[in-house]
Amino acid sequence: MSQSDIQNPFAPPRAIVADKQIEAASGIVLATRMSRLLAVIVDSLPSFAIMIVGGITWAVTVGLHATPAAGDLFPAGAGAVIAVAVIGFLAYAGWNIYLVYSFGQTFGKRVMGIRVVRTDGSRATFKRIVFMRWGILVVVSFIPAVGSIMTLVDPLMIFRDSRQCLHDNVADTLVATAESSSSATLAGSRAPRYA
Repeated sequence: MSQSDIQNPFAPPRAIVADKQIEAASGIVLATRMSRLLAVIVDSLPSFAIMIVGGITWAVTVGLHATPAAGDLFPAGAGAVIAVAVIGFLAYAGWNIYLVYSFGQTFGKRVMGIRVVRTDGSRATFKRIVFMRWGILVVVSFIPAVGSIMTLVDPLMIFRDSRQCLHDNVADTLVATAESSSSATLAGSRAPRYA
């Protein structure tokens, strides 16, 4: 018996672990990591714009109408500033809800030409995207320590070959180019399929 035939009981396992290849089976072209990052940035811009404009308007309104001695932080025009900001956030949220329901895209994903689909290339339903893809991770993020680790690990998982983040694995979804997944929309899922 040679030295190479002897098994070391303390050696690590030699299993080959690889990410499953998704694109080959379904014809889906995965979105690039950069397009996903840019989509997140584009998604956050309207919210930041509403906060910045609201904050500047609030500061101007308070500066014009409040007296320093009174310490009045809610002058006459403050209610209007809050109302406009709330309406802006609700309008943007409503637009994103429509886009996610109809096309599997947020505003940023639509701008970047990418969409959320199931791993088999079919349409990801609104419930799956909202509750499984976003909701579960939002709930877990509130758990002390675990939530912090999860919010760090989730986006870092995109560097695997499958380009899926943790929330994609939880919801059995992936992000593909809109061009390669044109049937994964509300209208596309209702279209008759002929063999």
